[in-house]
Amino acid sequence: MDKHIKIIGKDILYTVLNSYSQIFFSTSKVLAMFLVFISFFDYGAGIGGLIAVAISNLLAHYLGYNTYYLKSGIYGFNSLLVGLGIGLAFQPSFELYALVAIASITCFFMTIVFQGVLGKYGLPFLSVPFLVTIWIIGLSGGQLTALNISERGIYTYNELFGLGGHKMVDLYNWLEAFVDSSFIRIYFYSLGAIFFQKGLLAGIIISLGLLIYSRITFMLSILGYSVSYLFYILVGIEFNSLSYTFIGFNYILTAVALGGYYLIPGRTSYAWIIILLPSVVLITISTQQLFALFRISPYSLPFNMVVLMFLYALKLREKRPGGLLETPVQLGNPEKNLYLQSGNLKRFPARFPVAASLPFFGEWEISQGHNGEHTHKGDWRHAWDFIVTDKKGKQFKGSGDYPEDYFCFGKVVTAPFDGTVMEVVNSIPDNIIGDVNTKNNWGNTVILEHSHNIYSKLSHLKYHSVEVKEGDRVKQGQLLGKCGNSGRSPYPHLHFQFQTTPYIGSPTLDYPLAHYLLKGDKYTFETFSVPQKGQVVANPVKNDMLAKVLHFIPGQQISGEILVESIKTGVQVQKSDFNWKVNTDVFNSTYLESEEDGSLAYLYNSGNLHYFTNFTGKKETPLYWFFLTLFKVPLGFLPNSKISDQVPVNMMFGGILKFLQDFIAPLFLFLKVDYTLEIKKAGDILSSGDVKMISAITKKIAGRETDKYDFNISIKENGVFEIEIRSNDLKIQMTCRNE
Repeated sequence: MDKHIKIIGKDILYTVLNSYSQIFFSTSKVLAMFLVFISFFDYGAGIGGLIAVAISNLLAHYLGYNTYYLKSGIYGFNSLLVGLGIGLAFQPSFELYALVAIASITCFFMTIVFQGVLGKYGLPFLSVPFLVTIWIIGLSGGQLTALNISERGIYTYNELFGLGGHKMVDLYNWLEAFVDSSFIRIYFYSLGAIFFQKGLLAGIIISLGLLIYSRITFMLSILGYSVSYLFYILVGIEFNSLSYTFIGFNYILTAVALGGYYLIPGRTSYAWIIILLPSVVLITISTQQLFALFRISPYSLPFNMVVLMFLYALKLREKRPGGLLETPVQLGNPEKNLYLQSGNLKRFPARFPVAASLPFFGEWEISQGHNGEHTHKGDWRHAWDFIVTDKKGKQFKGSGDYPEDYFCFGKVVTAPFDGTVMEVVNSIPDNIIGDVNTKNNWGNTVILEHSHNIYSKLSHLKYHSVEVKEGDRVKQGQLLGKCGNSGRSPYPHLHFQFQTTPYIGSPTLDYPLAHYLLKGDKYTFETFSVPQKGQVVANPVKNDMLAKVLHFIPGQQISGEILVESIKTGVQVQKSDFNWKVNTDVFNSTYLESEEDGSLAYLYNSGNLHYFTNFTGKKETPLYWFFLTLFKVPLGFLPNSKISDQVPVNMMFGGILKFLQDFIAPLFLFLKVDYTLEIKKAGDILSSGDVKMISAITKKIAGRETDKYDFNISIKENGVFEIEIRSNDLKIQMTCRNE
């Protein structure tokens, strides 16, 4: 019972704190404590905010709304702003807090409505519910005769003395004397205004809270403010007006939202902040003039307008440039979002909705790649021509005078991804060697629709070999036809391209292949890459046993033991058992949870590839080592094939180095963590058998190796993982069993 009460109390506390930190798109408890503290600089506002948060969250709980959103503070932060604003505007009284209660109820239902309406378009509701509610109160203000307008702020020294005596007054005077730059003063004023606070101290405390919570957020607050300041100067607007209108927070919030939360922080997102902030300034100036007619403030309207406008515009794109990406998995911290994404930009399926494979079996060579020397030019430059060659590099046997002499002629051509057959040509005769058919340029062809605006085209197929018809639904790997020599094809080969329209002759689309093996001294497993001319490529062959043991099912239990000893002395450092459970969260993301310490290892299985996406909790634990050991594993491979990736920086670095990296992470990473994995043995590759792998993680500072971890992995047919890890003087042995 006591434990249950503690859990409930913890949930309530976190719900309240997160309602404060959500104003900065965060769930940081440290930042929340800073914000709660400064909200009580004006006790009327502080009490009003706390009442509003309590009422909104109680309503959300009582009416049965989403528990995850409730605990995250999503349902409370708009009401908090309303409570702060009303609490600041009127003198404390029973009537005031009754009004706060009514306004918070109104704001809560506004939150639900706007969450539903804007959520249909994949957009956040931001502080729109607060705006509507506070405007309703503001327009009604003249009729609320039972309430007295607040006189706080008029006798500043008296109020400061009441808060902290002579020390608080002395601190106030020191700050006023020390911060004599109007540029810096207005920055702190603008930060404080987000919480309806006046004076330097509130802004300074908020800035410290931001610095502790996130260096990127802190830098974005300065960037947003500075760009706006420069635009004010450029067009001749009186900037000092911000010191008493307190509207400058719009610039800070816009920069934080777009530069570090809804978009992955980077050079491109920073550039767009610089481009968009002048629009925020103009909207701020114009709405101030308009709303002055009604004697109310636009508050955060400019911030809401520009952020929602830009995010909605991004959702209408047909192509998503790599430098301007919406956050695919929101971790509540810009650094974590960035480090997760920078590990490998190609790991997120959302960026590439079509995970296309090579359209054939076996090894094929690329005779002409993108920007080819013969036909792949201009609007048709993003295409491949594939042939089959022998060990000597020849593509035909004998004299090569007949199509049948060519190794690729008659080979099976398959669907690169699930889709619908849009067009079929099957009646063009194959050419004799050296001749071309320019009238029917593409020859026998199949066009498949895979998703909106993503089609594939396979051409020069063999006469009367196509096995599908228009309208058929096909699966990845399904037989389409056979490689031939029809159309503009002097010798047998397969032409393959992606395009945005379902027509023969459409311009090509620059789109990568999802997973393939690149032949070299060893097979390299490539992920969402574009193979080049002269390379020999093949589809990975899935190992059923590996696919089975790395398919973690919710509810599954994993147990094991770990032994840690010193390599030099042989002394045992640690020996313990562990238990993990497979779970899913509200976003249906799968994770392993340690029952001993509560750490979580998030993972994703595409059917072709297993990889861990994130780790939270205590490091140097069994689950942490398991996360690093099997960070990325292809489910299809050939013996001696190799794969590489990068582990997010925050998973391996901490302390002052990580702190310094955070400041410049969107522009440059001087910390890196390389990951490699090599398949050594896989029994019979077409059936079951033990799999032996070696993996390594290398930490680098400015390109120089500083530390290395070596892993030896053996996966048994019965699903038992045997792992040995060596790092510095430590040898770690782990055994994991599926139950």
